[in-house]
Amino acid sequence: MKRIILLSLFGLVLSACNTMKYNYVAETKQISYPDLNVVTKTFIGDDMVRQGTAALKDVIHFPQTTVVSRGIDFTIHAGEYPKVGEDQKYLFFGLNELNSGLTVRKSTFADIPAGIRTNKKDNELCIVTISGGSLCNSDASFFYQKKNVTYQNSFQQILIYNGKVGNKINIGYKEFNNDFARPAFSNNVEYDLSESKIIRYKGAELEIIKATNQFIEYKVYSNFNLR
Repeated sequence: MKRIILLSLFGLVLSACNTMKYNYVAETKQISYPDLNVVTKTFIGDDMVRQGTAALKDVIHFPQTTVVSRGIDFTIHAGEYPKVGEDQKYLFFGLNELNSGLTVRKSTFADIPAGIRTNKKDNELCIVTISGGSLCNSDASFFYQKKNVTYQNSFQQILIYNGKVGNKINIGYKEFNNDFARPAFSNNVEYDLSESKIIRYKGAELEIIKATNQFIEYKVYSNFNLR
């Protein structure tokens, strides 16, 4: 057992400066889809109108699975990991891949990882652990980029095209908060196009140009709260 413990500590450099930093704030902006007063085509099940907040996040991208190893292993799955902080010397990133949800994996006797760290000067890649240790790799392949994502702490409103029967079209409305649908605020509404080509819901105003059971063409004159 002593031998195993020594092996686990062999690749870890313990230092008080190895703590993660969580001071990064992503750029956010209001999104309103589609542009007003232009003809837009949407298919069944797709969004007709969307309003909410988007975030432009800094991420680190690994084009392939990367293993940081020295007696013990940490495996970083291919993909994108969000920036969480930085200081004068380092950039810090989270453990969960944005698209798959996979997290950095550790070998049996490795310390629990706290995050990913890169050196601004020489791009040395390290795994920082919860005990303040770090295991590094100077040859890892990665690059930085910005990624547009739905802001997870935002309120989203969406209209969805559900199809047409006769002269009537069915439009679904959904609200999302913190990326979870709010069932009490979801609804399906029918509009009879023989009565009017203009439809309205919660401030959104649209003119229906053509509707089939496969797609719909329309213009948006106002989004939910924008005029």
